[in-house]
Amino acid sequence: MKAYQKLASLWSTTHFQRAELSSYAEHYIAEDVRRGIMILALVSLLLLGTAAILYGSLGFSSNYVYTFSLLAVLALHVAISTRVIKTTEMLYMLGMTLLIISGAAFVLLAHKTGIFSAALLSSTVLLFMVVPLVPWGVREATVVVLMVYVVFTLSTLSVQGRFDAETIWLLQFLMLGSAITTLTVVARNVAVRKHDIKTRFDLEDAHREMEILSYKDPLTGIWNRRFLEQEFSKIVRRHRVAKQTFFMAIIDVDDFKHLNDTYGHDHGDAALQCLVQTLLRYLPENAHVIRLGGDEFMVLFVDPNPEKTLKRIIDSLQTCKGLLLLNDNISLHVSIGLVSVSPQQTVRLEDLYKQADKALYSAKSCDRQDGEKCRLVYANLPSEKSS
Repeated sequence: MKAYQKLASLWSTTHFQRAELSSYAEHYIAEDVRRGIMILALVSLLLLGTAAILYGSLGFSSNYVYTFSLLAVLALHVAISTRVIKTTEMLYMLGMTLLIISGAAFVLLAHKTGIFSAALLSSTVLLFMVVPLVPWGVREATVVVLMVYVVFTLSTLSVQGRFDAETIWLLQFLMLGSAITTLTVVARNVAVRKHDIKTRFDLEDAHREMEILSYKDPLTGIWNRRFLEQEFSKIVRRHRVAKQTFFMAIIDVDDFKHLNDTYGHDHGDAALQCLVQTLLRYLPENAHVIRLGGDEFMVLFVDPNPEKTLKRIIDSLQTCKGLLLLNDNISLHVSIGLVSVSPQQTVRLEDLYKQADKALYSAKSCDRQDGEKCRLVYANLPSEKSS
């Protein structure tokens, strides 16, 4: 069973047990295949072109020079074609075409001259040996090797008495030995390449997880200031493209220092966690909730009626008393400064934060006629910030 699983894993360079890893491998292997076919074509061009010149200078039959010259042109065409072909499957077909046509040409040349010369036998071996230059899976390499082998075998046996038995057996031995060696090398390359792909994927995945963790506040699990600084311009750009007005709210817990000093930090931490849970419950799913530090939070969100949503949050914070650790009679109060940004406005994080912070200060210092705090102040950006 283990042997079967091992063979199955070598069958394709892009098939893994995890779908996300297979998808990653397809993207990763595409350029690798392109380079491999390019190298195969260029090496074939060099070998075939050199052979054509050498055979011509040594006085070989013009059939040799003509055949190897045409194959060199084909190799050049394949090398050029790799630059325009996009899909991995078509690149594989291109490499297979070069190898199979080359094999067929060698057989036709042997039929034409009536003998498998040392030159053709060595060319046959080289045909198998260049196969590992391409990052095939064992599946594709087996198809190539099998088709070349079948072309040679059927062609040599198709005309009774054309080639002597010793030549046929020698050719069979060379092909089978070269095929086994080639497939062994391909299988090893697949194992190494798949291990490399998995290692890269795991490293990149770990890096992504570490990066996300570096953007998270450890107490509440929401985004932190580093995330805001890195992603703010992207968030603004997305809303501008979507032609959406978005809002920034700065939220501050009232008398938080007194809460901490009186009941302890565990009590204060529970209050902050409850605030975050309430924000996440009432804000839209695509809202960004960010802890700026201490008891100060920021929210970036899109809402048709933001004031109504934030007032619901303010009212709902009374339920936080059940989460507080020491005294069920304590309620949690916050003040909020709110500003909006239309799709036409160009804003910097620093400017937007200053306006929201001014609105927050107004909320904290403002008293209603009944003596209660205003809790929420909505301020517009200055008109000169419009683009």
